[in-house]
Amino acid sequence: MPDVLDTAGAAVWLAEEWMAKLASSVEMMTEVRPALKLGSRVPVASPEIPIEALWYSIPLNLSGDAAIFIGAAEEAWLHIGKSALLAAGVTEVTPDDARGTYLEIIGQATSGLAQAIGERLETSISSLAPKAGKPEALGNTTGLIPVEITLGDPLPRKLFLTWSSALETAVTHTKSEDLELADGNQTEGKRSTRPEKSRTLDLLMEVELPVSVSFGRAQLPLRDVLKLTSGSIVELNRTISDPVEIIVNSCVIARGEVVVVEGNYGVRIHQVISREERLRTLK
Repeated sequence: MPDVLDTAGAAVWLAEEWMAKLASSVEMMTEVRPALKLGSRVPVASPEIPIEALWYSIPLNLSGDAAIFIGAAEEAWLHIGKSALLAAGVTEVTPDDARGTYLEIIGQATSGLAQAIGERLETSISSLAPKAGKPEALGNTTGLIPVEITLGDPLPRKLFLTWSSALETAVTHTKSEDLELADGNQTEGKRSTRPEKSRTLDLLMEVELPVSVSFGRAQLPLRDVLKLTSGSIVELNRTISDPVEIIVNSCVIARGEVVVVEGNYGVRIHQVISREERLRTLK
């Protein structure tokens, strides 16, 4: 059973857990393990907070407006987003591209935090779609926690983290008993339907999906296809330096590079693409 946390303990747990998930998300996208350091809380109106900071609110499916808030100055989110795209082989990065990649990274970190909270509460918790929003929207008065991140160069950059009181209260629970979810349903201890849901999830986890790797594609007139023989060369639409695509059920889910593992071909994943881009790449 997880340790019972008071409010102060819940705050420490949330900050450290999110920071660990952020480190994993950044490393997965950039292949570089960032150095992270938590600072002391500062007021929401502190001059340390850049006026032009980019703020996102990421809700969790708990009642009471449970949400995580992440703020970053342009130099921070731009550096993180660019680092991930450069690692994926993208050399020309626009601010919009960098912002979208940064959002994907903090979204993955918060999704990991939601899973960790669910493990504490012995129920299923998930993060919802991020949206622009400052912590003042929920009357936050507890202040912000600076998270110093050093990635790829010695210059540290700061993110600012906080959360709603509803989320902090939820973490003080050790089970989901008496905890109300966002859909209005209240768990009921021994009468919970969680075991049935777990069995269903376990069955889904055993489903095998076809995974293929695409080096590129080409369109040929039928006459050229009929001329193909042994030794013919088909030119693809991708250069040798471009990443290959990992495809599951006709949907591109990631990109990476070809490697050799114990005499077999493999793919090292450099980028897990966003949900929106996956929809655009459906074949």
